[in-house]
Amino acid sequence: MVTIDNEKESTLVSTDNVVGRLYNIIEKIRLNNHGNAETALSQVFSIEENDRASIFCNYAELYRMALEGKKQIEKHSPKNIDKYLNTIDSVIDGLSKIYFNASKHVLSNGLEKFDSHFSVKLMTSLEFCAEYLSNMSDEAILEDEKVKELIVDIDEIIHDILECNIDKELQQMLIFQLNNVRESLLKYELFGTEGIRNGISTTLGSLILNREKIHSDNDKKIVEKVFEIISKINTIVSLGNNGIKLLGTIIQQIAE
Repeated sequence: MVTIDNEKESTLVSTDNVVGRLYNIIEKIRLNNHGNAETALSQVFSIEENDRASIFCNYAELYRMALEGKKQIEKHSPKNIDKYLNTIDSVIDGLSKIYFNASKHVLSNGLEKFDSHFSVKLMTSLEFCAEYLSNMSDEAILEDEKVKELIVDIDEIIHDILECNIDKELQQMLIFQLNNVRESLLKYELFGTEGIRNGISTTLGSLILNREKIHSDNDKKIVEKVFEIISKINTIVSLGNNGIKLLGTIIQQIAE
């Protein structure tokens, strides 16, 4: 997760909605403008600076977030809908002003037009938009330490799966799905708890479709461990008691 020096720290908005998360990322890019665009984005997304493919993929996701924000605004249809939509359109325009392969530590570093575009006025308007969606949201907010804890839990169970004598196809499937959940946690700042829920759903669906690969006691024990971590994440992202009960039912069905 991203850490900003205290001397540069600013007040960020709630991460319980896509526009709030977008606001925070834009603010972090503005605060990390001491290098070029690649340097800033690699720091904001906690990516190696030479991993250009991942940098570009995460950069592209900012546009998706903006478009999703427009959909959410249109869904709730507030009185100030035109103002909110115009604000997000201006955000999209500002994101397009970032350019890459620029020199570092000079005025034309690929971020100067981006910085000038995101004025205090625009950021304030974006904050109002995020606050509106926050009032409409029931999404859980995860602290950085909790996300890190869950990633450690997944790393540990992946290690157990690799060390355990289980069906090879089952092993490969479990590791693949757990890595997807791990990726959704790493990208929480982009996709929020919705991304994590999608990762959980995909893992559960894959286990149901591949239940015939669960044969031995070792297979069943390791699958039960996978469900334990899935249940833990499920509880934290607040899917509710019905979701927890459903997981228990699925565990019984698959482990039979």
